Formats: sequence, C-alpha cells, structure tokens
Amino acid sequence: MTLISVMVIMPLLSVVVPTLDRPDTLRHALATMACQPANADCEFIVQNNGGNPEIAEMVAGLKDARFRHFASDAVLTMTDNWEAALGQASGEYVTFIGDDDALMPYACATAEGILSGRATDLLSWRAYSYHWPSYYHAAFRNRLLAEIDLTSSAKRISSRNELVRIFGFQAHYAYLPMIYNSFVHRSVIDRMRAIAGRYFVGLSPDVASGIANAALTDSFVRLSRPLGMAGFSRHSTGHALFFETTDLLETPRGARDFGTIDGEPELPDLNALQLFIAKDMLVLKRLLLADDDDVRLDFKALAQALAAGINNRPLLYDRTLQTIGELARTHGFDAGDIIVPTRHADRPPPGRGVRASGPNRVIYELDGSALGLASIADAVRVIAQFVPEQAPFDPAALEVSASAPILGAGELEFVRDGTGVAALIEGWSEPEEWGTWSIARNCVLRFEVRPVPLRPVDIVLACRAFVSDGNPQLRAVCRVSNGPLQQLTFSTEAFVGLRRLTLDPGAIAADGTLTISLALSDPRSPADLALSSDVRPLGIGLERIWLDHGIRASPRRRLSPAQ
Repeated sequence: MTLISVMVIMPLLSVVVPTLDRPDTLRHALATMACQPANADCEFIVQNNGGNPEIAEMVAGLKDARFRHFASDAVLTMTDNWEAALGQASGEYVTFIGDDDALMPYACATAEGILSGRATDLLSWRAYSYHWPSYYHAAFRNRLLAEIDLTSSAKRISSRNELVRIFGFQAHYAYLPMIYNSFVHRSVIDRMRAIAGRYFVGLSPDVASGIANAALTDSFVRLSRPLGMAGFSRHSTGHALFFETTDLLETPRGARDFGTIDGEPELPDLNALQLFIAKDMLVLKRLLLADDDDVRLDFKALAQALAAGINNRPLLYDRTLQTIGELARTHGFDAGDIIVPTRHADRPPPGRGVRASGPNRVIYELDGSALGLASIADAVRVIAQFVPEQAPFDPAALEVSASAPILGAGELEFVRDGTGVAALIEGWSEPEEWGTWSIARNCVLRFEVRPVPLRPVDIVLACRAFVSDGNPQLRAVCRVSNGPLQQLTFSTEAFVGLRRLTLDPGAIAADGTLTISLALSDPRSPADLALSSDVRPLGIGLERIWLDHGIRASPRRRLSPAQ
C-alpha cells in the first residue's frame, strides 16, 4: 500500500465574514473583498448562519476561488456563529469583518507586506465608519467619517497599558486590538482556546476578542492608516440593541443573537452598551487577568461613561439615571460626583465638514447623499482617494513607549499622539489637535520625575478652562501626590494661560512616580449651555506641562484640609 502525502499550504491571511440573512449589505462587503489584489496571499471565508440559499448563490456567483462558503443548518447565537466561522479559516493571520462592513482596497496587500516577516502577532487599526442609508436614525444616514493621517504612521502599543485605559474607561473600546480591527496571529487564537476551550467568549465577541488578544500579548502594532471601514446599518446588532429600541434583549431577536444571558452581581440591568461591554470585561478579567491588580474595572468611570452617553438614548434617560444610582450604591462611590447632562429631546447629530484634528491629521465628516453614495463599497472607493500610501516600516524595530511620561524641564504635550498623553489616567477625553479636555469632576495625571529635584519647584501647566456667561468660573482643587491642597481658579476674564503648582520632592514616590489629582467645581457641557452640540462635561483643558527649576513665582493659594 502506497501512502501519498499532500502538502496543504495555508494562506498568510484569512478574512472572515459571519452573516445572518443580510444579503442586501453583504453583497457590498463581498465586493470590497473581491477587489483585493489577485496576487495577495489571502482567503475569504463566508459563514452563512442558518444557510440562507441567496447568500450561497451570491458567493458562488463571484466565481472567485479565494472565496469559501460554509453554512450552519440552524441559526446559531452570534458568538457561536463567530466560533464556527473561525474554525473554517486556515490563514496564519485572521481578521473578521461584519456583513455591513468593508475592506479598504489596499488592505490585503498592506497587511501582507507588513506581516510576511512574522514580526508581530497583532496588526491593528481604528476603522473609518459609514452609516448606511438604512440606518435607523435619519440624521446619521449616509454619513461617512474618516480621520486621515497624512503620514500613515505606525506605533507599537503596550497591551497591558491599553487594557488599563480600557478597563478604566479612559479610552474607547475601539482602541482594543479586536479581531474586528486587527489581523491576529493563529498562535494568539490557539492560546485563548487552550485556556477557555474556544476563542470567542462573552456577549460581544468583537470586544471580548480585543481584551483576550491584549491579555495574551505583550504589545501590538497599530496603524494610523485603517485597513477597513465599519458599517452601521439597520442590521447592526449593537445599534439596534442600545439605540433603536428599549428592550431588544426581551425580544425573539435578542434571544436569537445572544441566547441565555446570565446575571452579573456587580452590574445592574444590562440594557446599555457600556454595561454590556463591562460584563465581558469582568468575564475576561476573571479568566485571563485575575492576578493583575492594575487592570480592573473602574465602576465610577463606568457610571460617568453611562452619563456621558445618556442623550444617545433619550427614551431611557430616567432608566440610565437609575442605573448610575445602582452602580454607586453597589460599589460605594458618591453618585453626586457623576456629571449628568441635561435631558435632550433627541440623539445629538453627527458633525459635518472637514477639519484638522492634529499635526498631519484631517477629519472628513461627509454627506454621502451629496456624493452619490449608496453603499459602503461606494464610501470605500471615495475615501480611498484621499488616503496616502503606507510609509514603510519594520515592525520589529518599533519600540513600546514608556508607560509614564517623564516630567522634567522639557515640555510634555497633551495633543493627539503627544508626549504627555500617557499620563492621562482618569477623567480625560480623547486628545485633540490643541490638547485634552477633562470630562469628569475628578481627574488624575501620573508621571515619572527624573531627576528628582533637590528643593521645591514649580509644575507649570499651559491650560485653559471651559467657562462662559452660563458658568463664569471654574475652580480646580489640586493635590500633588500626598502634598497639601492647592487651588487653580479660572474665569471668563482669565480662562487661558499658565498656571503653577508647587512640587515638594518629598511627595515623589520611592519609584519616582508622581500623581496629580484635580477636583473640579462645576464642569458643564457646551450642549447644556446651548453653545454647541458637544455633550461632554468640559472642565480644564491641558495643553502642555513642565517643571520650572528657576526662581519660584509668587505663592499659589493653598487650601487647608478643612477647605
């Protein structure tokens, strides 16, 4: 008997699309996959949940050998369908897109060029986004949002530092290296399966995958030039669940998509996006991060995140207030510290136009109807014309930035990608082209100080405050580590410029770290004051910070503990 061995060569890349009865958007997602370069080392997997025959015919009609179609006999929950889809992929690196999402035309060629050297386990990006004409909210329909970095940069990110930010609700979950916005090496997938018996866990398989990927790696590479576009249509489960309806979890669709949902004693009612994600954070914390005390869910910050988005769901305003109160009682913080925007009649509308968002960065918020767009494939073709080529780089040569910026005589900046951004620990918004706003009553900064000064010196803040006729004054009571309370005051007559705090060398911890805590008197949102549509409760805006080792200025007002 003669045995014949057959060598199966797996592709470098697998792009996987799990889908459920959505041929109207899927055909456009597939079109963006079919236009990838013919010589790219990739395969395309379509997992047809429930075996819709129209979808099977659609894939066959492409007549493209790169596409492989698989179907389940019965309709699976979302997480189980994703696991089944992953089981069909044979690529060394795997990414998923939704059936209303898209690949950029250069996606597979760019990924192959970067990943062929196997110098990173995770290649991630923040996707552009498109709201389909079928989206439930009329103000958002046919809207294209893309932030374009004209330098097409790449950074190596500390996985643990990013998890600390995400669990502290200091950064949006979209910053996670999810399989939805990353090519994930099979070794990471295998490590998760060895621990949990499967790769996808929890209620939100995309977010859960990002937590798992970060927990199982030291670092990942993030591109500023996205390889994909996220689509939001009438099919989008998350948006239907949290914005379009008030009780989807109680409907047959909720049972179909999520199955039985176990309660979580640390969380109240799960009918909010932030709570849904928090449940998965707790699951992954116990499974993968039980021994890491720094990666922990910040329940107070979770409550502030709920408050910040309260007007995205106007019908559930009172219910969200109740949830914030339940969180405060369960976890022992003062609900009065949470800044809750006033009630609005409708969800805040999207922005419009083109604006700078930082050095070499431009945000396009475009009306697709005016451009003749009808689908996400159209949106991809339009915005791809504005995206520069990927600047060459060696993933192995990228170094992870320090976890805490070094505070010294040199200025640290709080602009987008600025040298001080990593010091933003709690209570801050996303950095902008000029700096970063606080968005909570209590805010924290953390630095290293090197060299440690021999005598008291000044910490100089170049900053501004959000004040107006409706809120003419803002006070910031500050503590530099365990030092005495100090106060910064802003008014409509003096709202921008330099402010100083005293740093006593004795306040610096033994490991060289320094924490600055700020308690703000009355942050308000521009929307509450009818100044703009911005719903963030703005307080102090940081631009730069440094140490002044020269002759001290006149003393600041200091507060006694009683004050």
